[in-house]
Amino acid sequence: MKPKSQKKGSKKVAIDGKKAAAEGEKDKEDALGEALGDEDVSGIEDSGSDADAGGEESDVLSDGAGSDAGVHAGAAAGRGGAQDEGPEHCSRILAKVAAGEQVDLSALKERIQNDALLLGSWRKARELGDNRSRDEVFRALVGNCSTYFGYSEELAEYFLQMFSPEQAIQFFEANEQSRPITIRTNSLKARRSSLMQSLSARKMTVDPIGDWTKVGLKVYDSAVPVGATPEYLGGHYMIQSASSFIPVMALAPQQDEKVLDMAAAPGGKTTYIGQLMRNTGTLFANDMKAERCKSLVANVHRMGLTNVVVSNFDGKKLLGMLPRLDRVLLDAPCTGSGIIARDPSVKVKRGAKDFEDHGRLQKELLMTAIDLVDAKSKTGGYIVYSTCSVSVEENEAVIDHALRVRNVELVSFSGAVNFGVEGMTKYRERRFHPTMGLCRRYYPHVHNMDGFFVAKLRKTSNSIPERAKKDRSKGADHIKAWAEEHWTNDVLESVMDFAPAEAAGAAGAAGAGQPPLNKRDRKRLKREKQLQARARGGAAAAGPTPAKEA
Repeated sequence: MKPKSQKKGSKKVAIDGKKAAAEGEKDKEDALGEALGDEDVSGIEDSGSDADAGGEESDVLSDGAGSDAGVHAGAAAGRGGAQDEGPEHCSRILAKVAAGEQVDLSALKERIQNDALLLGSWRKARELGDNRSRDEVFRALVGNCSTYFGYSEELAEYFLQMFSPEQAIQFFEANEQSRPITIRTNSLKARRSSLMQSLSARKMTVDPIGDWTKVGLKVYDSAVPVGATPEYLGGHYMIQSASSFIPVMALAPQQDEKVLDMAAAPGGKTTYIGQLMRNTGTLFANDMKAERCKSLVANVHRMGLTNVVVSNFDGKKLLGMLPRLDRVLLDAPCTGSGIIARDPSVKVKRGAKDFEDHGRLQKELLMTAIDLVDAKSKTGGYIVYSTCSVSVEENEAVIDHALRVRNVELVSFSGAVNFGVEGMTKYRERRFHPTMGLCRRYYPHVHNMDGFFVAKLRKTSNSIPERAKKDRSKGADHIKAWAEEHWTNDVLESVMDFAPAEAAGAAGAAGAGQPPLNKRDRKRLKREKQLQARARGGAAAAGPTPAKEA
């Protein structure tokens, strides 16, 4: 409430002082909001689309095959990408402001960029006169990123170790930007071209997402709520994130097949599968949460699907309840580390332990999904696993486990989706199956879409191996890092001598201290032994030489 201008003497001075203080606080808040990437609440959608927009971002934080957290993400998406950033998002900066400390955000950002550049080219550290060790620079970068972007130090460190420093900062910055609103055309009721014309007539600006999808549209601006148009209510389109198209495209369901969507609510992927099946065959849609099944059923009816059977069971207990299936889609419950732009609370409430805990649940669900599939299916035998997380524990580690304990193999889906970053075959001390490169990762700072992981498996046999394959993912404990900070002048100028390893057995004792032979030397020695053996055999065959007579 602004003070009145006509006041007497001291009252006027006091009011002016309060006004100046208020303006100073407002300037701090403006600077803070600008640095933290406050979103503009455009209001281009209303609550009519909340359940569809956000619930489709994988079933986050679920205890089984579904959850409610997607609805919270949907609320953010339904407001045009605006997020209600709670006090935990910027608690460290606000704490300093409340304590009266000056927070120079531009200087903090400059320190982050300089440290990232330094770690990316460590050899220039001495040239630039920076005498800190590599670990000190990294720790400083973790703390600064945690303060500036609002992450817990544990999560900031995790991402800085997963990506290069420059890529990690790009990832942090991309999570401060809202993702574009995207919709999927329902080809059972409309064509994309005709839908674009109808929406343009309602003063909605739309364009195709890209060449990789024939049904996706990107909404730039709208004079009407996207989730309340006659076309939406009539089932002509579904509000759905672009990255969640990819698991269904990778699954590639065929007509007249038996297919399961294991964590289906609120129905974005389910209705896309039914759309590709052209309302033929049988599509089972399961979700653990009964309240989420309501939105699932509503979307199935709205989109005009007639081949869907909705069930409400724990995904881990579906084995024995359903017949052998041709294909299964498991969009597993996850920590949501790929959709931080929609749910900023992930920045402070998720860590390495959460990744490990969700990984155990995901492994159980994936084993059930594999066991439900018929390896002898004439058209199928495929399982698609996806998450809206970028952590290794929830993605490559889960797939690597499946490859060891079930008769499955990774297959490529580049024929359906021809872009994405290859899955990791190694991460720090972990080593994964060499075919992990067939998986695909999608990042907000690379593809301008929600972070996603997608893998496609083909079941080769219905039998379950009696003995799991050896886990080599953590078989590098003996490897010690020898980073550049150890390259001191004393080490480089000294002569290093390594003691030979102890000989094992008689053969090892005989060859102790001898340098190892290369392939050519081994062949030469083998040839000499063969010639010697042949000469001894020839001499034995000739017998003793008879003595000459006198």
